[in-house]
Amino acid sequence: MFKKLAAAAALLAMAGAASAATLYTTGVIDFNKTAKGSYLGKLGAAVPVTVLQKQGKQSRVRISGWALADYPSMIFAEPGVRIEYGSFDEESAVKTNLKAGEKVVQDNKWVKATAEGWVETAKLTGDLNGLWKQGKARHAQACSMCHAAPKPDHFTANQWASALPEKGGRTGHTRAGANAVMFKYLQAHAKK
Repeated sequence: MFKKLAAAAALLAMAGAASAATLYTTGVIDFNKTAKGSYLGKLGAAVPVTVLQKQGKQSRVRISGWALADYPSMIFAEPGVRIEYGSFDEESAVKTNLKAGEKVVQDNKWVKATAEGWVETAKLTGDLNGLWKQGKARHAQACSMCHAAPKPDHFTANQWASALPEKGGRTGHTRAGANAVMFKYLQAHAKK
């Protein structure tokens, strides 16, 4: 009897894990503590999220990545690479896990990190290739008005972060608004 119960419990656990869908943010979106609000921070464009629960027009999601051990209020795709997944007002929103992994990059200690919160379901998509097509089209439009648009692999992800700052720069282009998906496309397809 115990073996049958254990097997049934294992099957239920596997079914629950299989039902957790990975989707992507369609732009920069608010990340809240509850389905009704209580702002925690922002998620960037094209960030992979695991959907944990749905309630009305909201989804409870988890993002996973890396955070600086000494400053765990941001989650990045990789240690030392400026591909930002989320930025949070409260450090307590980010849960670090030293046992899951840690790396030192340029004398900075990075640790595996997660954050869970609520987002608008309508601002999630399963079509990452569609987001990349949108980013590529925006890049061709925005970056070829004055010069030939550089190929995504012309720069590293960190160099793109400097070339397209959050508040503009010498180019006048930013990584905000309509350029958010373009910026993430450029970083995802950057020189390694």
